Amino acid sequence: MGSVLSGNVERLRGAAEREGLKTLVLAGEANLVYALGVKGLYAALVLSRECGDYLVTALLDYWKASLKTRGFEVKAFYRGGESGIRAEVPRGDLIEAESLPAAVARLVEGCGGPVGVDSQWLPSGVAKQFSEVLGDRFRDASRLVASVRRVKSSEEIELIESAIRIAEKAFSRALEDLGEGVSELALAGRLTGYMMEAGAWGPSFPVIVAFYSNTALPHHTPEHAQRLSNPGPVLVDWGAVYEGYMSDTTRSAWRGPGGSRYKRLVEDVVEALENAIDTAGPGVNAADVDRAARSTLERKGLAKYFIHGTGHGVGVEIHEEPYLRPASKDVLEPGMVVTIEPGVYMPGLYGVRVEEMVLITKKGRKVLTSLPRTLEL
Repeated sequence: MGSVLSGNVERLRGAAEREGLKTLVLAGEANLVYALGVKGLYAALVLSRECGDYLVTALLDYWKASLKTRGFEVKAFYRGGESGIRAEVPRGDLIEAESLPAAVARLVEGCGGPVGVDSQWLPSGVAKQFSEVLGDRFRDASRLVASVRRVKSSEEIELIESAIRIAEKAFSRALEDLGEGVSELALAGRLTGYMMEAGAWGPSFPVIVAFYSNTALPHHTPEHAQRLSNPGPVLVDWGAVYEGYMSDTTRSAWRGPGGSRYKRLVEDVVEALENAIDTAGPGVNAADVDRAARSTLERKGLAKYFIHGTGHGVGVEIHEEPYLRPASKDVLEPGMVVTIEPGVYMPGLYGVRVEEMVLITKKGRKVLTSLPRTLEL
């Protein structure tokens, strides 16, 4: 297990023990990536000083889990209806259970004390099953896990920076494809491919490419029919996943001649972005960062077009704590990595969003992204 992953596991274990939990159960893709560095497992990681550490995985993932992970004893279970399958699994490694919660419950049956389960991102039915099979030993550990993951180690920050560099390199390459007749969907596909060619696991989220009035839709889905022809606005929101850690950046620009009003709008949004960045730092309320961006746009008569929060944490998930929103109670701490991404959206006309990733340091903040905030296309 790499140092970043072993450090993550020990931070989780220590937090659980401080909360009086004898066993911590981690399920969900993001938690397994955080602790194991492996994606695509239907599994749960069981951490217990008393009973040992186990990775409980579906039968079809048993060999993948055994080959890709170190330091954990791997156990397999049957998914519903699969108990008739007879597989080449070492004696003692197959739990006679037909669900993940049932397999975990059987494994921790002899362990003492409460069992914490991070159930926040599990399907509601699976979370309910964990509660039922563990009975009065069940504790919801979602807040505990989130509090650990929100502050990044130096190794995690390096992985995030690698994801950013991959994404930026791919974006610069994709700009060369921003020519007459290219569709939103084609450009999104090429950008995704360029990130993967550069070593990314894939995009952090489905790449957003928007042309013309589609830029006014914050979560626009790229369209094959929307193609570049006349001069107009272009917005790209994209990110890469590198070794499980994510990046998130947005740029908006006018392509071709004209566009003076749009370019001024980009400058206004960049001013809001820079004021928010200057506000961020250790001990600062996340809501104050949001207020810095929102008040800047308010002075320009644009606040009514800013319809989302100013930012969010990024790590093994694209949206993690803390959240930079008007009603947020979060306080920024050294080691947090957040986006700052004010936007202005005028339905039927166009929209602008400019987004940076920022590390909160002991003395202030460091902008991790490096592309120019205003682009000439």
